[in-house]
Order: sequence, then structure tokens, then C-alpha cells
Amino acid sequence: MAFSKTLYLFSEVHGTVLLNGQPAQGVEVEQDYHWHWGEQKRTTTVTTDAQGRFHFAEVTGTSWTARLLPHEPVIVQRITLRYQGKEHKGWFMAKHNYDRLGEVPGRPLTLVCDLADEAEAHPDTETFGICVLR
Repeated sequence: MAFSKTLYLFSEVHGTVLLNGQPAQGVEVEQDYHWHWGEQKRTTTVTTDAQGRFHFAEVTGTSWTARLLPHEPVIVQRITLRYQGKEHKGWFMAKHNYDRLGEVPGRPLTLVCDLADEAEAHPDTETFGICVLR
């Protein structure tokens, strides 16, 4: 496994939140991750705009020991949506690499999340939640 100087812990995310197929404004969207090797955790929260859109910048890290010592990367990623007093599991996955766009190799994280959906497993992307890759 090759290690770049930059370790990508959570790729950039562009998303749209819907409620029964219509854009949902004012949804609180929380992104958090836990990088086990670096014992690093971070939470970022944004609110959807009038078109239901949200965005998170990519999250990177550096670690000489992570670059030099053999190990399996484990970065637990979550996106949680809160709207009208209800919490929705949007995205959950355990990322096992430090690659840019390494969550679903080669695919940007462009998500569509419908609050009317039930959270479910998505075997094709090894994720769980109401958010699906567009």
C-alpha cells in the first residue's frame, strides 16, 4: 500500500436533502469521523439551503508513523441529519484507505438523502443510511 504525503480521512461531500422528493431547507447536517490510528475525531455541522444542498470540504491529515508503519487504516465516517426534531442516519462507513475519493473508489461523494426513506445497507458501496451516491 502506497502512502501519499496527504492522508485523506473524509473526501469532499456535496449533497442534497429531500423530503418526499422535494428539497428540504434548514436541515442540520452533521459530519463526523474518527481516525483510529491518529485517535483524531472531528465534527462539522452545516445547514441545507433553499434547494436542500449541503457541502463539506475534504478532511486531510498527516502522520509520519501512519505513513511508515504497516497497518490497516480505519476511519469511521458518519453523516447525521436532523430535521423537525427527528434524527436520520445519513451515511455510515468505515474507510480502510487514505486515498482521495477512496470511500467508493474513483467516485465523488455526491449524495442524495431523502428524509422519508428508512436507513438501509447499500452493499454496492458498503455504506449504511438514507443517503445514496448519485
